[in-house]
Formats: sequence, structure tokens, C-alpha cells
Amino acid sequence: MTVAHPAGVDPRATLGSTSGIARTYWPVPLVRAAVAAVAALVTTFSLDHSSTLGLLVFGVFALGAGVVGGVFGASRLGEDRASRRLFLAQAGVSGVAAITALVLSFTSPTPPAYVYLIVAWAVVAGFLELVAGVLGRERSPLARDWMVVGVITILLGIVFLAVPPDFTTNFTGAEGVSGTMTTSIMAVGLFGAYAAIVAAYLAIGAFTYKGERSRGPASDASALDERSAS
Repeated sequence: MTVAHPAGVDPRATLGSTSGIARTYWPVPLVRAAVAAVAALVTTFSLDHSSTLGLLVFGVFALGAGVVGGVFGASRLGEDRASRRLFLAQAGVSGVAAITALVLSFTSPTPPAYVYLIVAWAVVAGFLELVAGVLGRERSPLARDWMVVGVITILLGIVFLAVPPDFTTNFTGAEGVSGTMTTSIMAVGLFGAYAAIVAAYLAIGAFTYKGERSRGPASDASALDERSAS
């Protein structure tokens, strides 16, 4: 049986070889980072922090970073079948979450719906990415980033569990400015912060992998030694 490899992947390379995996994989975290950055910017600069906006932003994020990023990533993992399956599973979970979010944004855009959907997605999707990192830590230079993003995503779910689904309180700020803090405002802001952190981390990873593309095969052994030491 002949195994097809993405362009630029040496079929003789091991799963832990930067020439076989990292140099080919770098566009994947870049795509995920771009989608997360857009979600963070929309959340930051929008005056509307309603559950409707939160569901729409999350739905687009899950489609782009979860479905597209998961399928695209799986297609560039060479012979790493275990990681491919986990990322395809993550893409499936994100697809269901995205469709649910977009439907809810038009039918039932309530704070509890937004909070509980994020919790369910973050715990399951984060766990799948964390498992991919744990299983691949001895054979893939990508494993550390998977574990970090997986942990951050699970933490998002844990933090959202602490958000009261029906919280509302009035406050008075500086110079007598008053306002109202609600569940949707807190939750949408938290998701925007998560998206910004993930965008920055994945962008750094993408350009790190891209830099390895120009190092040449001769530097693979030393690169792996440096990663192992860290």
C-alpha cells in the first residue's frame, strides 16, 4: 500500500523529524492563529457583547480554527495516524459546536446557551488536542504546542463553568459613569481573551516551524536535541 505524503515531506523521515513534519505543518497553526486573531479583534472592538454576537463569533471561530484547521492539519501529518484521527475527531466536534452556535444565535441566543456550549466544546476539543500532544511527545516536534493549546482550551471551559449563567449587576465607575455587567459581557470578553492568547501562541509556533524550513536537513539532529533538552 502506497502512502501519499504532502508536498515537501520526506517519506523516509521519522515522525519526529523536522524535515518530515514541522516544515510542512507550519501553515496549519498560522491558519488557526489568523482565525483566532479575527475572533479576538471582533470581540475587542465591538460594543455589542451580547450572547448573539458571542455565538456568531464562536461559530465562525469553530468552523475556521476547529474544522478547517483540524482537517488541514490532519492532511499534513504524514504517517502519524494517531494524531490524524484525533485532529479529525476534533474537527468533527468543532463542526457540531459551530453549527449549534450559529443556529442558537438565531433561535435562542441566551447567556446559558452560550456558556454551556463553550464549556462542552472547550473540554472535549481541548482534551483531544492535549491527548494528541501527550501521545506524540516522543515522536513529534509538534507535540508541545498541541499540549499547551489543549490545556489553554480546557482552562477556558473550566473558567466558563465559574461564570453564573444569569448574572446581572449594576455598577458605577469613575466620574459617575454607570453600567451593567452581565453574563454575556463577561463570557464574550473571556472568549476574546482566550482567542487572543491562542492566536499569539500559534503564530509564534507557525513562524518557528517556517524558520526550520530554511535550516536544511543537516541541522535536523541538532534541532531535535535542542527540543529534547527544553
